[in-house]
Order: sequence, then structure tokens, then C-alpha cells
Amino acid sequence: MDHASGVGFVIIIIALLITILSSFNFIPKIPSAVKGLLDPASFICVVGGMLGATLITFSMADFGNLVTVFKKVMEPEVPSPIDLMKQLIEIGASARRGGILSIEPMLAEIDETFLSKGLQMAVDGRDAETIRSNLNGEVTFMSTRHAKGAEMFNTMNKYCPAFGMIGTLFGLIAMLGNMGGGGGGMDMGALTGGMAVALITTLYGAVFANAIFSPVADNLKTKSKAEKVYRDVIIEGVVMIASSETPPVMRARFGSFLAPKDQAQLIES
Repeated sequence: MDHASGVGFVIIIIALLITILSSFNFIPKIPSAVKGLLDPASFICVVGGMLGATLITFSMADFGNLVTVFKKVMEPEVPSPIDLMKQLIEIGASARRGGILSIEPMLAEIDETFLSKGLQMAVDGRDAETIRSNLNGEVTFMSTRHAKGAEMFNTMNKYCPAFGMIGTLFGLIAMLGNMGGGGGGMDMGALTGGMAVALITTLYGAVFANAIFSPVADNLKTKSKAEKVYRDVIIEGVVMIASSETPPVMRARFGSFLAPKDQAQLIES
């Protein structure tokens, strides 16, 4: 068992023990004024169980990158590739007029590292297939990293409702077990304690899954796909520049990346 899995199992066990104790009214509850929506044991069951299961699923190193991955949600969207296509067509036209070495001074003015790297390979005399292979390999590794980050949040999304249901079952068991109470009477304190865990834990699981983790996972997947398309455009452009393709040929090739309504913008360039 790896270190992350061990920590994950411990967190799950602690979270479930707290939930069980709370369900059977062994842990003091919070004031009734806010009790309707706040329950520490329910929170610990869902969040603690989810974190433990995620640690079991992924390595500690992956889990350590969680904050970095989450920050990508706040980053700007990948820009439209149309301006990039126009830039590549202009660079290609310059390369045809003055030779591939004539575009070397332009590299210092290009902010996109991936594009600059590809053009540098073209200037260095690499053939088109070598350029395509090298850049495609980098895109593949990028997509793999992004997929792992999105999968971490997707895993959290999956386990939140699951541990919410586990807490619900504990709460229902406690509630049903105390309906008779001691001495033939109903133990209302234990009954309401079990009911609170039963309902609120399910609520927490649904809220965390659908309001946080699922949207974050989908956001990361969408941005990864958009960035891959953006880099695919760069690869095609650099390969065509290295192959000395004409601007009309480049426009036709780039048009296949665009929706029909956007192709006109490229033709006008």
C-alpha cells in the first residue's frame, strides 16, 4: 500500500466513526438555530470520506497538485484560433518570400512558447515530419496531465454522493433503532439526531458534487480540449511553413478547424 492510500483509509475510518457517533447522539449537536443546515458530523462524513477515497485513488504527488489544478479553472479561456491562423499565414508568406531563415527575427516577438518552439525547429532546418512528431508528443503529454487533473475532481464528484448516502444509512439505522426508545418510550433526541445526519449528509454530498466538483471537472475538460485544438492549429501551421506552402493552401487547411460561419473571417485575411 502506498503512503497516500494509507492516509486515505485512515481519513475514511475517522470520518465514518464520527458519523456513527453523531448518528447515535453520542456527540453534542450544534445550536438548534442553525442546526437545520449545519451538521459537523455530516460534513466530516462527506468531505473526509471523499478526501480519503481520492487519496486512495491517486498518489500523494497528484493530490499535492490539486490547488494548482483548481487554479486553472480561474484562468482565461483559450482564445479563438482565428487570429493565430492569420498570424501563421503571415509568417508563412514571409518565409516564402525571404526563405525560412528570414522569420528568425520574429521569434523574439512571439509570446506563445509552443509556437516559438515549433518555428525555431523549422528555422533550424528540421523536416516537417520531425516537427510534427515532436510537437504532437508534447501535446499528448499535455493532454495526459490535464486529463489526470480533471479526473481527480471527477473522482471527488463521484464519492461525495456515495459518502452522503453512507451517512444517510447510518442516520436511518440510528433513527429506526431508537424509535422504540428505552422503557417503551421514544427517544426523541436520538431520533432527531439520526434524522439530521440522514438528511443533511445527503444534502452535503449532492451540493459538493453538483455545485463544485462536477462543474470544475467539466471546466477543466473543456479548457483542455480547447487548448489541444489551439496547439493542433500551431502544429499544422508550423508544418506548412516548414513545407513552404502558399497562403491559399494554408487558409484551406485552417478552414477545416473552423465552423462554416467562422471560415469567412479567415478568407478575408
